Amino acid sequence: MSKVVVLGGNARSGKSTLSFELVKHGFSRISFDNLYEAIETAFNLNMDEVEEKTKFNLFENIVNKSLDEAKNENTNIVIDMYDFLPEDINKLERKNELEVYFLAYPNCSEEEIKYNVKHYAKLTDWIAQVNEEYLSSCAKRFFDRNKLLVDECNKYNMELINTGSGKQRKKSLQELLNKIVK
Repeated sequence: MSKVVVLGGNARSGKSTLSFELVKHGFSRISFDNLYEAIETAFNLNMDEVEEKTKFNLFENIVNKSLDEAKNENTNIVIDMYDFLPEDINKLERKNELEVYFLAYPNCSEEEIKYNVKHYAKLTDWIAQVNEEYLSSCAKRFFDRNKLLVDECNKYNMELINTGSGKQRKKSLQELLNKIVK
């Protein structure tokens, strides 16, 4: 049976790591980071300046095309995205046809987040290139987003996966991988 899986959540929570593992299991991967970068480069615009309604329309169109392709071609697709929250998923016309998981690390302190961000970053990742002050501001933003994700997942009855850090992170991602590919 074909499926479309949406992985949302916090930055550095394991969305891309998990989506690349799903590729090894035959999933096609759509990365919103890559899409946004391509759009910004091709059209010389900043996606942060694009209206939220326009970004949501793009997201919904990609979800719908992915659902159609999965059904018509009997394939599995994973959509790896950061910008959209449970509230946005709830607005999708075809939300009931998706498997949706939000990844976060709600039990981590800001200091733990800073460590994890550095620890899990590849040398080519943007976050590996920032100074300590900017890293601290990112950790604060990620800390606050964890709270928002917990609240929204509860409100919209969506599954939040606590990826935590270290061994817990690996275990959580492996368990979710097993659940998706079963």
